[in-house]
Amino acid sequence: MTLFFSFAQSWLPEPEPGFHPGSVELTRSTEFLHLHAELKQPFVTTRATANQQRLWELGDVLELFVQRIGAQDYREYQIAPNGIMLALHYPNQAAVSAVRNGERQMEEYLCDFPIEGSAIVTPDGWNATLCIPVSDTPLRINCGRYDCSFASAPVVSSTAPLNKRDFHRLEEWLLLE
Repeated sequence: MTLFFSFAQSWLPEPEPGFHPGSVELTRSTEFLHLHAELKQPFVTTRATANQQRLWELGDVLELFVQRIGAQDYREYQIAPNGIMLALHYPNQAAVSAVRNGERQMEEYLCDFPIEGSAIVTPDGWNATLCIPVSDTPLRINCGRYDCSFASAPVVSSTAPLNKRDFHRLEEWLLLE
């Protein structure tokens, strides 16, 4: 099964200035989820130098969120334009809240990398691929994007129809059966 999604800012009535288009192709087999993203933007940047850094604070990043239906835990995979990756496994949404308010450290939730991940800068942006193991059960998914083409705050977008600017709104993620 192959599905296609576009990035949007569903929490806003109109996209903010600086929003650039992007698309995601997801292909699911019984054992793997393959992602290919094409991210359009005039300037690609990252200061990431090693895996497991806070990539969203260092420049452009693509994020993939995956949760098995019926489970509380979920995974977050990030990749920067230079192929540097971050992988997290949260036991539940409360863990994200604890990290955000300083009660826990993000590093407590680091986990293994996807089986495959790569990125390449193109003349009109960058492309990323991820391949992660998944069980043959229905999933909730979301892809998020930080576009740091401009010196101001990153322009954030998502493939899920989120009601707020927060990628961790699991109940609003897309269903993938």
